[in-house]
Amino acid sequence: MFLVAAVVGLCVIAVGSYLALAAYFLRSEAATTPERAQFFASSIDDALTRLEHLPYVLSIDESTLDALITGDTAELDPILADIAARAGAEFVFVLDVNGKTVASSNYRDRDSLVGNFYTFRPYFRDALAGESGRYYAVGVTTGRPGYFIAEPVRDSAGTIHGVVTVKIGFDDLSRALSGNGELVLVADEQGVVLASSDPELIYGYMSPISDFERQTLEEQQQFGDKTLFPLDWTPESERRARLDGTAYVWTRAYLEEEDWSLHLLSEVRNSRRQALLYVAGGLMTLLLLTVAASVYRATQLRNALAISNADRQRLTREIEERRIAEKKLETARTELAQKEQLAALGQLSASITHELGQPISAMRNYLVAEEIAANAEPNALWPQLSGLVDRMQRIVDQLRLFGRTSASSPTSFPVQDTVHAALQLVQHTAREAGIRIEVSLPEAQVRVRGRPERFEQVIVNLLRNAIDATQDHDEGAVKLTMREERGSVILSVADNGHGLGDLDIADLSKPFFSTKPSGKGMGLGLAISGQIINEMGGTLHAENGPDGGALFVIALPKPDDSDA
Repeated sequence: MFLVAAVVGLCVIAVGSYLALAAYFLRSEAATTPERAQFFASSIDDALTRLEHLPYVLSIDESTLDALITGDTAELDPILADIAARAGAEFVFVLDVNGKTVASSNYRDRDSLVGNFYTFRPYFRDALAGESGRYYAVGVTTGRPGYFIAEPVRDSAGTIHGVVTVKIGFDDLSRALSGNGELVLVADEQGVVLASSDPELIYGYMSPISDFERQTLEEQQQFGDKTLFPLDWTPESERRARLDGTAYVWTRAYLEEEDWSLHLLSEVRNSRRQALLYVAGGLMTLLLLTVAASVYRATQLRNALAISNADRQRLTREIEERRIAEKKLETARTELAQKEQLAALGQLSASITHELGQPISAMRNYLVAEEIAANAEPNALWPQLSGLVDRMQRIVDQLRLFGRTSASSPTSFPVQDTVHAALQLVQHTAREAGIRIEVSLPEAQVRVRGRPERFEQVIVNLLRNAIDATQDHDEGAVKLTMREERGSVILSVADNGHGLGDLDIADLSKPFFSTKPSGKGMGLGLAISGQIINEMGGTLHAENGPDGGALFVIALPKPDDSDA
C-alpha cells in the first residue's frame, strides 16, 4: 500500500508540474515573440527599400532621357546589366510611355524583357501619373515573384517620357525566412501569402477573397499563372491560431512600406515538449538518486556474494575438468581394452586355424571321396555332415583372416583392380542367391595407398554382408560405386535389405557382434575391416540408406604424386 501511494503521489506531482511549466513556457513565448516578429518585419522593410533610390537615380540621368527621346536605347542595355549586377537587383529595365520595354538588364537572356508591354501593371500606371510605383507581382515573362519599384523619367519641362523600373527578387527573401527555424508568413492586404519559411504555403490565402478582388488580380496579372489556394487557417484568439490542425502561438507585425502583415507562428507543442522535458528531467534525477541508493545497497550485497560465486565457479570448473578427464580416461580404457582384445583374438585365431585347418580339410576330402565312389551329387550322401563341415570351414576362414598379417609394405595401387578381384570372389555366391550386383567405377584409374590384399578383404567382407542382408528380398540388389571428392576417394556399398535399425558403425565394429543368425558369421568382419581402413588413413561409416537398406561408405585419402 505504501508503494502504491508513493507511485500515485509521484504521478500527481508530475502532472501538476507539467501543467504549470507548460503554462509558464507559453506565457514566456507569447512575451518574446512580438520583438522577433517586429524584427522580421523590419528586415523585410529593409529588403524592399534597399534599392528604392536606384530607379530615381536612373530616371534623372541624362543618358536615360536622351535614349527615350531619340529612340536609340541599345546603348542602355549593357549599362543596365552592369548596374543590376552591382546592385544585386534581379532586373533593371526602361519602359516608354506606351508601356513597352525598350531596354533591360537581361537583354542577352532568352526570356529578355525587351519588347514586352507592361501597361497593365499598377507600378507603370503610378509612375506614368508622376508618382513612385511600388508593386508585388509574379513575372509574366520569367514566372518568378518580385517587388517592383518604378520612377518616371521627366525632361526639364516636367514632361514624362518613360519609366525606369527595378525588380527585387523574392526567392532570396523566402530562403532567408526559412533559415530562422520558425514558421513565418508574409501576407498582402488580401491575405495572400507572398513569402514564407515554408515554401508550400506561398500563394495560399488566409481569408476568403471576394469575386471583385479575384477579377482585379486577374486583370493586373499579379500572380501570373500561379494558382491561389485556401489555407487551413483558423484564428482562435488574439494570440492563438491553428494552421493545418496544428496549434500555434500567433504574433502579428505590420510592414511600414506596404500594407502587408507578418505572422510569426510558434508551435504550442514546443512549449509543452519543453515542459515535458523538464518534468522528465526531474523524474530522471529522482530515479537516478533512487538507483544510486539501490546500487549502493546492491554493491554491498554483491561484495558479500562475490566470494561465494568465485568459490562456486572454481568448484564448477574443477568438476567439469574432472568429468572431462574421467571421460577421456574411460575412452582410453575402452580403446586399450579393445586393442588388447583384438590382439588376443589374433593370437587365439592363429592357434585355432592352425590346429583345426588340417582335420577339417581331411574330413572334407573324405566326404568328397565317398561321394565320388558312390557316384553321388555333392553333399548328397551326408548333407547334415557336409553342412557342419562347411560351417566349421567358414569359421576357420574368418579366424584366419583376422589373425593373418601381411608381409607386404604399403604401396600405391589402383582401386579398380582390387574391386574387380573382390567381385570375382563373391560373384558366384551372389548368383546362387539371386542377388544383382551393380558396379559404377570411374574410367580413369584411381589409386590409393595401402596393402591391396587387405583392402580386398574389406571389399569382400562388405559385399558378402550386403548379399547376406538381401537374400530374403525378392529382388535383392547390391550397388557398389566409387567417386573422387576433394582429395579423397569415396567408395560406397549399398543394399536394399533390412537396414541397420538403430545400430551405428561403433556397434557393428565390436568384435563378435553380429546381426546374422547363429552359424552365419562370428561378428569379426567389420572389426577387421575398420582396422584395415584405419591403417590406410581412412574412415568407415555406416548408415541406413535413403531408400531403405544399409549404406557403408569408405573414405580414403588420395596419395601424393610422389607415391603414385
